[in-house]
Amino acid sequence: MKNFHGHPTRRLATDYLTLDYLIDAGPRLVRLSLKGSDANLLGEAPTVGWETPNGYFHLLGGHRLWAAPEEPGVTYAPDGSGLTVREIPEGVELAWEPKTGEGGIAKFIRIEPESDRAAIRFIHRITNRFAYPVTYAPWAITVLPLGGTAYLPCPPVGEGFQPDRALVLWPYVRWNDPRLGLHEAGLTIKADAAMPPIKVGAFSASGWTAYEREGVLLFKGFEPLVGDYPDKGCNVEIYCSDKVLELETLAPAMYLRPGEATEFSEIWEIHTGEAVNEILAEFDDGL
Repeated sequence: MKNFHGHPTRRLATDYLTLDYLIDAGPRLVRLSLKGSDANLLGEAPTVGWETPNGYFHLLGGHRLWAAPEEPGVTYAPDGSGLTVREIPEGVELAWEPKTGEGGIAKFIRIEPESDRAAIRFIHRITNRFAYPVTYAPWAITVLPLGGTAYLPCPPVGEGFQPDRALVLWPYVRWNDPRLGLHEAGLTIKADAAMPPIKVGAFSASGWTAYEREGVLLFKGFEPLVGDYPDKGCNVEIYCSDKVLELETLAPAMYLRPGEATEFSEIWEIHTGEAVNEILAEFDDGL
C-alpha cells in the first residue's frame, strides 16, 4: 500500500495518467502524474493547517471539496476520519460524513479517469446533515505547486452600455500586486514564492480555468450555471500563498433542507506541447 506523507493511498491508472487518493481522510485526490513520470502535478502541503472551532484542519494538498460561503465552523470541519471508499468500474467514489450528532456538510467526490486520453471526470456533491435548512455551494479546490501561471478567462460577453464583468478581490489583495495580470481575455496570477497571499475571483462564462507549469497545462472545464453564487458572484477563484496556488471552481449556492444535496461536475484535461499554446492563445497579448 502506498502512502502520502503518512496517509495510506490507493491508485487509479490509465495509459495516460496515474492518480492516488487517500483512503483514510478527505475526500482527497493527492497525486496526479502523466504516465511514465513521477512528478506530482498537484501541490503538496503536509505541514499546512489551522485550528478551527471543531479541531485542527490538515490541508495536506491535492484536490478537495468544500462548501461555500466560507464559514470556519462548517467549511473547515476536520476530515481526518469518516471517509468511505467505494471502487466502481469507472473509477472510485469517496464519501465523507460528519460525526454523528454534530451535523455538518457531507462531501462526496466521484473520480472517473478517461481511458482514451489524459482526462478525468469529477462529480462533487454536498449534502446537508444539519437538522435545519442551510444554503451552500459545492466548492472544488485544486492545490497546485508554485512556479506556474493560473488563467481565468473572462472576455467580453455583452454589448452596449451595460456592464458585463466584475473582478472580485479579497481584503488582503493589493491592486498593484505584480503577480496579477489583466488581459483582454481575462486575468492571470503568477504563482511566485515568498510573496504575501493574493486571491481574486470572477464569473467566467467561458467555463474553464487552467494552470500551466513547466510546459504542462492542467485544464479544469465546467458548465457556467446560472444562479446565485457566493463571494459576489464568482464561479472561479484563484488563491496563491507563499506555499501553494489553488484553482477554485464553484456551482451556484442552493437552499438545502436536511438530507438534500447539490452537485457540481467538472472535467480535467492534461495538455503538453503545442496544445498548451493553442488553449492559451487568447492570452498572448503580453505574456
